[in-house]
Amino acid sequence: MAYRGGGKAKNPQTLSAVIGSEEKIEHFLEVVKRKEKNKEKKYFVVVSHLKGSDMNYKITFINQVKDILRIKKQYSLFELQVVDFLAEDDSRTDFELSFSGEITFHFFAETWEKKKQFLVLLYRLCKNILPKETLPSFDNVNTQMLAETIYLSASLKGLEDTSGSNPADSVEREYKYLTIEEAKDIEAITADCEWETMSAEAYISKLTMELSGLDKANIHSIMNVEKEVMRLFQKMDDATKQLDLLDEKLSSYFDILTSEESKILNISEIGDAQSIRAQNNQKLLQTSEDILAMLTMEFNPEDFDNLNDRNLDKFSKSVEEAQKKVNLLQLHQLRDLYCIQNFLQYCKKFLDRVPNMLWMELQERFNRDWQSKHRARHYHVNRFSLLLNWCREYDPKVWNNIYESYQGSVRKFYEKEIANYFKDKTIAIQKRTSSEKSFSFAGKAAAQSIIDITASQRNLYESLGSIDSMTKGSGESMAHLQQQNEQFSKFDGLFCQVLEYIVPLISDEEEHLNKVFGVPYMIELPHDVTEGEREEIKKQNKITHKILLDMFGSKLEQELINLIELSCKVDNYFALFMYLRLSKYCYNRENSVFLTRFLSSLLIIVKRHFEVFINQQVTQIREMKANKNKRCGILTCVHRLALFMKDTERIFDAKERRIEIEKGYLSLLHAIFEAINRVSKEQQKVPVEVVLFENYHHISQLLKVLKIEYLSKIQGQAQKEYDTNLSLYVNVKLANPIEKISEFFEGVKQALPTTARPEEVGFQIKYSRNTLKGLIKQYNLKDIRKSLEHVITKIEKHLCEEEGLYPVVCEAYCKTIIRQITEYQQLMRKCYPDSGLAFEFRPEDISRIVEDRTAAMTPKHRRTSSAAQLHL
Repeated sequence: MAYRGGGKAKNPQTLSAVIGSEEKIEHFLEVVKRKEKNKEKKYFVVVSHLKGSDMNYKITFINQVKDILRIKKQYSLFELQVVDFLAEDDSRTDFELSFSGEITFHFFAETWEKKKQFLVLLYRLCKNILPKETLPSFDNVNTQMLAETIYLSASLKGLEDTSGSNPADSVEREYKYLTIEEAKDIEAITADCEWETMSAEAYISKLTMELSGLDKANIHSIMNVEKEVMRLFQKMDDATKQLDLLDEKLSSYFDILTSEESKILNISEIGDAQSIRAQNNQKLLQTSEDILAMLTMEFNPEDFDNLNDRNLDKFSKSVEEAQKKVNLLQLHQLRDLYCIQNFLQYCKKFLDRVPNMLWMELQERFNRDWQSKHRARHYHVNRFSLLLNWCREYDPKVWNNIYESYQGSVRKFYEKEIANYFKDKTIAIQKRTSSEKSFSFAGKAAAQSIIDITASQRNLYESLGSIDSMTKGSGESMAHLQQQNEQFSKFDGLFCQVLEYIVPLISDEEEHLNKVFGVPYMIELPHDVTEGEREEIKKQNKITHKILLDMFGSKLEQELINLIELSCKVDNYFALFMYLRLSKYCYNRENSVFLTRFLSSLLIIVKRHFEVFINQQVTQIREMKANKNKRCGILTCVHRLALFMKDTERIFDAKERRIEIEKGYLSLLHAIFEAINRVSKEQQKVPVEVVLFENYHHISQLLKVLKIEYLSKIQGQAQKEYDTNLSLYVNVKLANPIEKISEFFEGVKQALPTTARPEEVGFQIKYSRNTLKGLIKQYNLKDIRKSLEHVITKIEKHLCEEEGLYPVVCEAYCKTIIRQITEYQQLMRKCYPDSGLAFEFRPEDISRIVEDRTAAMTPKHRRTSSAAQLHL
């Protein structure tokens, strides 16, 4: 709590406002606490207690900074441990106070006298309030000085006079306040006194006389009431006699009631005995009926000579009922009765026959031909789930025999079925003709036959350096891409069929084993379990994993691995489809833990092939070499990138895990960017900028359509390269139809800062009005049309057909020329006013010439840039 006290900090009322109105200040001392570099802080050490309580004393340290008072520390008197005077004589004004927790404060008082008064007060308070065992230690103190504290009132008065505190606060501790009645009496007595002349003896004499009169009046009053008191005593004696008579009558009544109570108790005991007898008879009857019901069965076990489909339901109910009755009667209180023992033997005899009957029936079912009929097998075996669960508890040995028999027979079916299934799929993959070629970002596919899969893989992908394959934007090339796309779609469908066969096969068998044979599902390890629970879960998962693998044998996993290896050997591009499809299944939360882990092991293998595929393509792209004799156009690796990304995004959902795919995208794009920059410099048929802006435009539009957030920066980079190189081509590489005029006005712009007025530029010989007039005559509209048509024809030869950027480039070129003409016209009006000079052509003429030429272009260029979007 802070209080702005101004210059009245020594006032007790000011300190009371700081420590609180509920506290009463006993004494306070103004002290100084010295710090380093002779700095001092002013404090007030205040001793106070709660109003209405003489025991709850506190010592408060109040810090004064300018006019602001703030409580620094506050301790109870009971926490005071040591009071050190630091000297027995008056040579020092400082002292130390130590509290519990080894906290010590060192202060300097203004004078030794004030120090003495304050510490003597602490000594008095500790002596009067604290127990002897908790008294603080007073060190370096004169014992004679402390002896003065024996006279409490005198010491307190001396302290009050010296410290300037309110005397009324201390007197209040020794005297009580007058009541209202006492104050009125004293006022009435002293009202008639003449205080100017009255002496103390006269006042006392008057009080004595009045007191004597009051005593006489009191004695007469007592004597008058004595007769009334005697009369009251007589009445009390009469009342006592009446009470004795009433007590005798009550005693007689109590005896009568006691006699009647005994009679009633006898009658109640007879009624309770009869009620208990009736209840016992009822319970005996109910127990007999319950035992009779327990000894009765709905189906007679002797009617079941064998187990078959017709009596399976009744047989299962009979076994369940017999087991329940056995469990109930074995714990019954009357289980030693002959009838119950006889019934138990009867039921156990029946139950002992059930496991063998169940084994014989299931053995016959297991040996049937369930090839490709697993759900029918599950249905037939599932009908025995109730009996199997019972048998597992009743006869574990027989249950183990049944389970091993089931596992052995089912393993045979699975191995045979899986071998036949994957044999058909392998043949389907190997049926590709020799005309079908492997996918490559190079564009030239290997003409290797799919049947000859053992041949060397060095011809699987042709080098990306061949520029011939990069120029195939024709219909023949697109037809080849479409044919490859169809083959890839066929393989994608085939691999989807494989997964759609495997996933239900494993899921159904896992669910069947859990339901019929009680094989627990594998579970993921929770984070909030103990180490012991974690080890137990791992152990159980390991057992379940081994059971399921044994059920399918090693055939399924090996066949899948062989299929993956074969597919990647035929065409590594197949790794993309396998990786995408397996990823979707692996990250499906509806799958069981076993199925997820099983597919994840396959995903790791496919992922390695996918990484090999990406690395091979990156290597081939980096080794590309340009064909210097043919026009470049859109690189084939850019076309193949579109096909690759289309297939990927068609399968992959935007919300799924895409880390590896997006890393592959990034690697391919970086390699393609390097190839575009390098090939554009190596080829010699078209300007470098044309190759750059055409290919970067193609990539930018591809990424813009796909909207892949991870590649947003790459898309921006491609768009920036397109804009930069298009601007360079239009402004630098293409000829200027008004070249000499442009050179003239560029010189004018440079000369303008050197003249005081724009009109003074014409005074220079090389920028004179006549020179400009001669240049204008050289460029008539006919010559401008001829120059523009020549440049547009050049643009048409430079650009490739498939990207459709011809109108875009022509429009950009047209805008550049118009912008120059407009600027030069403004300079003529500014530097050559009133000269009457003007070009023989207008910006509208330039725009019309370019539009006419663009409209007359060949049909192969009629696609606009917006219509040249990728076939996605």
